Amino acid sequence: MAKYPRALHVALQISIRVFGEIIFLPMLRSPWWWIDLDVARKLPFARDRAVELFFWILGVYYEPQYCLAIKILSKVIALISILDDLYDASNASIEELVLFNDAIQRWEVNAPDQLPDFMKHFYQKILDTYNVFEAETAKQGRLYRVEYAKSALKDMARAYLAEAKWYHDGYVPTMEEYMPVGQASSGVRSLVTVSFVGMGELATKSAFDWIRSDPLISQATEVIGRLMDDVAGHEARLMTSFISI
Repeated sequence: MAKYPRALHVALQISIRVFGEIIFLPMLRSPWWWIDLDVARKLPFARDRAVELFFWILGVYYEPQYCLAIKILSKVIALISILDDLYDASNASIEELVLFNDAIQRWEVNAPDQLPDFMKHFYQKILDTYNVFEAETAKQGRLYRVEYAKSALKDMARAYLAEAKWYHDGYVPTMEEYMPVGQASSGVRSLVTVSFVGMGELATKSAFDWIRSDPLISQATEVIGRLMDDVAGHEARLMTSFISI
C-alpha cells in the first residue's frame, strides 16, 4: 500500500469500513491514477483535493454496482478542479490559455508545442484518462457515453476561459453576461453528465440527451450552486485580507 498517498489510503480504508469491501478494494488494488498526475511537482498551483473530492462522490453513489461510475466521476471531478486552478492560478498567459482551450475543443491527439510543459503534462493526462474511460465503456458496448463526457469537459474549459478573459481584460461583466458563463462553470450539468457514464443499464442515451438539453432543474441547481460558491469565495477573500492586515 506504500505507493498510495497516506491521506488517500486512509480515506479508502475508512470508506471500506463504512460501505464495505466490495466496492473499494478494486480501487486499492489498482494503481491510483492521481499519483501519476504528480500535482505537487508538475502542477504546484493546483489544490490537492483527491481525498476531499473522493468523499464528494460518495455523496452521489456508494453502491457496489456503481464502482465504475465512482471511479470515473472521481477522476473527472479531480481533473476539473485542476482545470479550474489552471485558468485561475497557474500564471499562464491568456494566449496560452486560449491555445489550451483550443486543443481541448478539438480534442487534439497531442498538445500544441507552444504550450508550457506543465500544460502539456496536464493535457496528456486528460487524454490518457479519457482513453481509459473509452476502453472500459467499449467493453459494455457503451462507447458513445465518453463523447458526452468529453463534451462536458469542453463546456467547463470554455466557461473557465471566458472568466479568465474577463479577469485579464479587467472587465466586470453584468449579471446578464455573467450568469450563463457562471452557471456553466459551476459544473453542475457537466458533472451530472459524467455521473451517468458508468451507471450501466440504468442510464440510457435519453438520459444523456436530457441533461445536455439543459432542463429547468439543472438550470436552477446551477444558479444556486454558482451564487453559493461566489458568496463563499467572497467571504474567504475578505477573511484572508483581514488576516493579512
